[in-house]
Amino acid sequence: MTPRLPLLMFMSLMATRCSSSSAQAVPDAGAAGTSGGGGQAGTGATVSCDFSQTAALSTKISTVGIIDWTTSLSNVTSAHIDFGLGTSYGMVAPVDLSAQPYHTLLLGMKPSKTYHYRLVAQSAAGTCLGPDATLATGPISNGLAQIQVATTNASALFGGFLLSGQFVTNGGTTGAPAFILDADGDYVWWYNTGSDVASARMSYDGTHIWLNSVNAGGAVNAANVHRVTMDGLTDEDLSDQFAGQNHQMAVLPDETVAFNASGSNNCDDIKERRSDGTVTTIINARTAHGGTGACHVNNVEYSKGDDTLLFSDLDNQDITKVTRSGQVVWVLNGVGNGFTGDAWKGGQHGIHVLSPTDLLIFNNNSAGAIVGGQSGGGTGDGSIALEMTLDLTAMSARQAWSYKASPGIQNDVEGDLQRLPNGNTVIAYSTKGALLEIDAQGAVLQTLTFKTSFGYIEKRATLYGPPPR
Repeated sequence: MTPRLPLLMFMSLMATRCSSSSAQAVPDAGAAGTSGGGGQAGTGATVSCDFSQTAALSTKISTVGIIDWTTSLSNVTSAHIDFGLGTSYGMVAPVDLSAQPYHTLLLGMKPSKTYHYRLVAQSAAGTCLGPDATLATGPISNGLAQIQVATTNASALFGGFLLSGQFVTNGGTTGAPAFILDADGDYVWWYNTGSDVASARMSYDGTHIWLNSVNAGGAVNAANVHRVTMDGLTDEDLSDQFAGQNHQMAVLPDETVAFNASGSNNCDDIKERRSDGTVTTIINARTAHGGTGACHVNNVEYSKGDDTLLFSDLDNQDITKVTRSGQVVWVLNGVGNGFTGDAWKGGQHGIHVLSPTDLLIFNNNSAGAIVGGQSGGGTGDGSIALEMTLDLTAMSARQAWSYKASPGIQNDVEGDLQRLPNGNTVIAYSTKGALLEIDAQGAVLQTLTFKTSFGYIEKRATLYGPPPR
């Protein structure tokens, strides 16, 4: 979805000499969320240096700033760019020093606003601060659905940025956008691959975003998987490497992508696509959990704590953990359940791995027939966020926490959730167009109401560096 910007909007090339002074980047009251990572300004002694730079907006995403720059400071050891809606900045973009000119993206900016920024370079000799400069972002793209924001306790919110994608295509348009929202619920990034977007996941180095369509039936030739640079200027269509992929993907620390794809026995295979394009089948879902009927795998997650994969099977109402070499570790709930203790009914979608023995589950709580024709068994009066704690010695499961909206929000298709670092939980009732952030006691802090359905979610404190899950 290309904004109405026919050319790169360049600022003039600037060669400036600045005499740095010690200063700290103070959060700007107008900046929603912090795109952080990479140092604070003004550490150590102050030095003078020259900066030469060009600044532009991406021709694909009018809220992404592109700064290319050099400095006369010798032996630069670290650098970053402070930016924000005022001269107190409040947002920080880290700089990759591997090649010159240094190439840095300003991410997380709102449309149609003027942003201030300054370059900061550091060496063993000290810190050099560039002068304040400005960059005006472009308008929001056509076709982005309206979002209503209702906040009851702003001070308790996590903030940060929400990644997702529009699950259905708007009438009269081609495809639907992936998008990123800031803490105010404003669009700060968007991209259209020509298909719906069920999942948007950033790479571990923060330079790319992986986008895929839902392809709910797992049709071999209907997968739509793209790897897009965060400036939107490079779009790799890798769909051929992900034949049959559907629902959602997980990006691993080595940039391997774990995903599920339709298998030959009416049950999905769990696969990995390595960074060199090699695709390996880890295990078939039915083989892993021991079911006998059809399968409907709808979520794959990576457990960093023990280097394993977890997948959710809606039809068999279970979650299975396997090693990356294909060994079954355990099956929780459903037909192959290996645990005593607490269980749930009504199917599930999203998973958030908290630790090897603790996970969150979006329990759809569906009643009657669900995908695959099996009985849901739930009450059908509202989907439930569950936290399950596992005792791997006694092989018992305990429900440690749960949340059900009042009145209930019954979300039978899709659904996701994530525990945030401050203890809040964000819950996505995807096809009901509602997203809630609640605190540990279940108090609703903020509600986002979408005019359309959206896919799986990822909430991040920053748009730079490794993902939170």
